[in-house]
Amino acid sequence: MALVLTLTPSTVAAGQTFQAAVTGAAPGEVITFTYDAAPPQSITADAMGNASATFTGTTTGAVVAAGPTSGAATATLTISAAQNCVITVTSTPANPTAGQPVTVTATVTCNGTPVQGATVLFATVNGPLGIGVTSAAGQASVTTSTLPSGLNVVTATVISAETTCICVGTSATVNITVAAAQNCAITLSSTPANPTAGQPVTVTATVTCNGAPVQGATVLFATVNGPLGIGVTTAAGQASVTTSTLPAGANVITATVIAANTTCVCVGVSATATVNVGAAQSCVVTLSSTPANPTAGQPVTVTATVTCNGAPVQGATVLFATVNGPLGIGVTSAAGQASVTTSTLPAGANVVTATVIAANTTCTCVGVSGTATVNVGASTGGLTANPACYTLNFPPLPWAFATATFSASGATPGAVVTFHLDGPSGPVVCTAVANASGNASCTATLNIGQVLYSSYTATTPSAGGTLSSSSTLGICLT
Repeated sequence: MALVLTLTPSTVAAGQTFQAAVTGAAPGEVITFTYDAAPPQSITADAMGNASATFTGTTTGAVVAAGPTSGAATATLTISAAQNCVITVTSTPANPTAGQPVTVTATVTCNGTPVQGATVLFATVNGPLGIGVTSAAGQASVTTSTLPSGLNVVTATVISAETTCICVGTSATVNITVAAAQNCAITLSSTPANPTAGQPVTVTATVTCNGAPVQGATVLFATVNGPLGIGVTTAAGQASVTTSTLPAGANVITATVIAANTTCVCVGVSATATVNVGAAQSCVVTLSSTPANPTAGQPVTVTATVTCNGAPVQGATVLFATVNGPLGIGVTSAAGQASVTTSTLPAGANVVTATVIAANTTCTCVGVSGTATVNVGASTGGLTANPACYTLNFPPLPWAFATATFSASGATPGAVVTFHLDGPSGPVVCTAVANASGNASCTATLNIGQVLYSSYTATTPSAGGTLSSSSTLGICLT
């Protein structure tokens, strides 16, 4: 039989291997393969008369296989021209703004085939942006938020690669035009849209930076009559306050960012919304008590405010009672307020009801009632905490956000009085030594989280244990 020589593949790049295989040899016949300057290879044919040898391509030329019995066969190997690497660079998004993350991607190919494992250095004229390694798709990326406004030329350079192509040193560029950073945007909304006087209204501010929510920003809400409260934005960029104090009419509410950690310029940015409050419908009875956190045996004044369509009702007779029986009767003043004072409320939660039993008004008031819960603490043994308020520092740093003065009376002269936020086991803000009159006070700096407490407790040691008394904490309105 005559030898048949086949080259696989028959066209290779320089340095690529190929296989020379013959059929038709005599079983056991020694076939000698020769190619270019490579050492000849002598291969013994198998029982089917097949033999093969592997060479590395160097030049285009003949490959010869010959045997003493079957003769010779020739095939031509073609060497293709080697191509260098090709690298392309893209960026996402196409039109970023300053401070916005931008992903730059380089794609590396060799003869149109992705190059995996190549190391790519990304840089601008200002210095490196980072290094990436190509995936199976031949892609490497870096993400940066540091590109300044204007035209940025980003260069991607292959600094190492394992491929038959010449890749190291190959580079390409992409032009990224970065727009100037936009300032914060703040929008306001209120719920319900059409409240009536005395109805709770929630005002919500949404803070964004380049359209993205800003989390952790501190927002101050206020009207021309003073602050309504402070809120901190959520992951959705929203902060809210709820108030029942808006009077009937148009109320312009301003929300101002007073602290924020973002690439945008947010501090000082504000927005307004007008909340149109309608007149209250029918009678409304609201209750309050003073002090807010009394102790057993301490006089407590419970005040009912009666309004008709938001206007005070004068001369209405109000009955005050608990589940244990009446506390007393009061008649509303020109401000629509009637009060009773009692020292009989026991320790614990006392639900006080104020019911209008007589009134001369166009509203239907008789039978209308309101309730309030008076939480009475155990006897303080004479220690009394006084209401406290805080004023905002400017600038309001997160760790030195506000300043408050705490005070108490009735302590043992010379005794240490400790002031806690919230209850007696809450965070300690300051301590003071009672003077000869039993009065103690101290001034403390509050951080941004501590101003969210609405009460504080004063404690002092006594022969029978620890005495405590609580009072309110809020923003100073004057």
